[in-house]
Amino acid sequence: MKKLNFSRDRMAESRDIRERWYNGEKTERTPFMFSVPAPVSTAWFAANPYNFEQLNADADLAVEAQILAIQHQFDTFPDCDYLPCMQLHYMGEGILASLYGAEQLVVKDDPPFTKGRLFKDIYDTQNMGELDIDSEWGRKLKEHVMRFVDATDGQIPVGPPDYQSPYGTATKLMPNEDLMLAMYDEPELVHAFLNRVTDGIIQLLDIVERWVGLDLLARNQSNAIPNKHGLIIWDDYISVVSPALHQEFCAPCNIRLFERFGYGHLHSCGPYFPSYVDSFLACSPRSMDVSIMRGMGKTRQDMMDLLAIASERGIRLFGGLDINDVHIFDGNSKKPDDAMIEAFILGGWFPNAGGTAEEGDVFRAKIKAIDARRG
Repeated sequence: MKKLNFSRDRMAESRDIRERWYNGEKTERTPFMFSVPAPVSTAWFAANPYNFEQLNADADLAVEAQILAIQHQFDTFPDCDYLPCMQLHYMGEGILASLYGAEQLVVKDDPPFTKGRLFKDIYDTQNMGELDIDSEWGRKLKEHVMRFVDATDGQIPVGPPDYQSPYGTATKLMPNEDLMLAMYDEPELVHAFLNRVTDGIIQLLDIVERWVGLDLLARNQSNAIPNKHGLIIWDDYISVVSPALHQEFCAPCNIRLFERFGYGHLHSCGPYFPSYVDSFLACSPRSMDVSIMRGMGKTRQDMMDLLAIASERGIRLFGGLDINDVHIFDGNSKKPDDAMIEAFILGGWFPNAGGTAEEGDVFRAKIKAIDARRG
């Protein structure tokens, strides 16, 4: 298998400056990320020729796909602060649920997903067993992780499995509608169930740590520095329940995870803004994705409002700033203007964009000009 070719000095520099930026320290320049799309890619990996069935069936192909994606970034735009890690989302959002006995269904065009539900209702969850890391998917996970570590000579960290959030995994184990109703009918059982799932996330991360060691585990892949910056939670179901219910049942579990690992990063595939912003803020994240606004039109004002909220609370922001000026996403997004880019950088945003290499040169020049004005 082809070995990665990259500048270790530049990666060390990027880790150092991104760590200081993340902690709110003054840096000599603004770290940034720019990616150039690959001409051929499937399964969410740049330059990856394999589908999800192939990735999950063959650890060597999966590792090759990761290396192709990482090398593509290093080759196409090396002069940025890209921090690679093994990304395990191709094994599906139900990976943790599968370790409790849920069935993973593998398909070609998407990551595996949970087939059926292990428990029929909240009462049935009281029969929940222990996490089985020796199950089929536990063995598969270890094989893929250790193949990656070997293939990259321990130079690239391993990101976390896609455990979603405690509530997200809970919906993979029992029907979501029944779980929501149980919040009214059997709140204590819901708390107990979500806490069991939270314990499972901690246990799974501790297991991966034993496999690879602290020096190779990046629990927050948005800022992939081993053993730094807490962990990421993919709370994709944050808008399924009301902010009040989320704060009562879900936020305490998210906070427990953040506290267990220092602090953390909150991602969501997109509740409406600002309706659910209180759900995010109740979790006290150190950082979060701009994509919490996905699923609606992201007007310039919407995004500036999000920036003001995040800046006031010292929350670092990640993600692209493409704007869509209508409140129904129509795919006709436009790039942010220079004033918006500068405001976001000053407010605690990690500059992130994508396009051609030539567009990357322009993006880098804008950031350098902003740094020069700031002195």
